[in-house]
Amino acid sequence: MSRTLLTASVFVFLAMGCRKTDLNASCRLVKSNPDGGSEPVAIRERELLVYQADGGLAANGRDFIGVGSVDCVELFCVRDSSWRSDAGLDDEAYGYCSKQCVPGDECPSFEESFDTGATALRCRGLLLSAEALASLKEDFPGIYQPDFCARSPDAGAQ
Repeated sequence: MSRTLLTASVFVFLAMGCRKTDLNASCRLVKSNPDGGSEPVAIRERELLVYQADGGLAANGRDFIGVGSVDCVELFCVRDSSWRSDAGLDDEAYGYCSKQCVPGDECPSFEESFDTGATALRCRGLLLSAEALASLKEDFPGIYQPDFCARSPDAGAQ
């Protein structure tokens, strides 16, 4: 194979959009180990729900961030407030890989087909509880705002 053809082939391969990211890939939500161990523990579906007046369960209307997910390069696993799941209450909770960003940053997904419609990510402030935001800032001193790559809160898709 000639050197020119080889160089052209490499250029075409790179131009095809070889994405080196895991943004928007499925990840398991985790939290700190309550016994102080170094291994994070899985978050269960029931931990992300709230009881309603009629006794039913519903999403809590907030975004959720799990820090320490080994499924993600940046270790941040997000579940937006409009996430829908048919998993059982004792099943592990899942979200998608994210990273901290600055408003206006692009958030390309690991797979281009996820970059349109309800699964598209954009840099936005997460709707976190005051406790979650305080904990995030304490654990990650460089985080001043809760801006992460996330799906739109009104998208309603997994």
